[in-house]
Amino acid sequence: MNYRPLAPAPPPMSAQEEPKHLTIFDLPAELRVEIYKLVLENVIVHILPLRANSSRNCPHALIRTSRQVRNEVLPLIHSLCPIRANVTDFDFSGMLAWIQRIPSSQEANLCKNQNLRVMLCTTSTKPVCMGAELRKWLHMRADQHRPQPAWEYKGAQAQAVVANDLRRRCKRMPEMGKRLELLRMLDAMRVVIPGPRGAS
Repeated sequence: MNYRPLAPAPPPMSAQEEPKHLTIFDLPAELRVEIYKLVLENVIVHILPLRANSSRNCPHALIRTSRQVRNEVLPLIHSLCPIRANVTDFDFSGMLAWIQRIPSSQEANLCKNQNLRVMLCTTSTKPVCMGAELRKWLHMRADQHRPQPAWEYKGAQAQAVVANDLRRRCKRMPEMGKRLELLRMLDAMRVVIPGPRGAS
């Protein structure tokens, strides 16, 4: 009996490869940075008082995406985006809370930012109470051992009674670093201190 030779078995069918889903993390880090910069191009960071409406304090959507995106985006926000802080009656509590949330390793990024502004506003016609928040702010700004970003002060002209009280407080301030920082605020509010700058 003759048997017909068997044909070779067909090769096994390869499983159909599913298309690979790429994410932004598959891109080179340099390209991700450029994408983040484009997204942040028109972003302005607003620092509001602690008592402000919490719905207005919502972080940028990129920061809420993932931990890795947050870690990659925050240095760009701190160093590139315009930052505006609203301070009413020298209450720096909102600004202090915002800065305290920045990791110490990233504070230097703020020093690269040339678009930092503190908007000063006085609502009272009576002498301003120099609260703990202002004292903490002046102490932090006078600290030579920490990075000092180039915050620029802007503000409307203070009422005459408030201006006179600020002059008196500034002249009596014993520490030079704190006094010079307060002088920068008063200059922004067009409060003139007679005599040499920083003199007792």
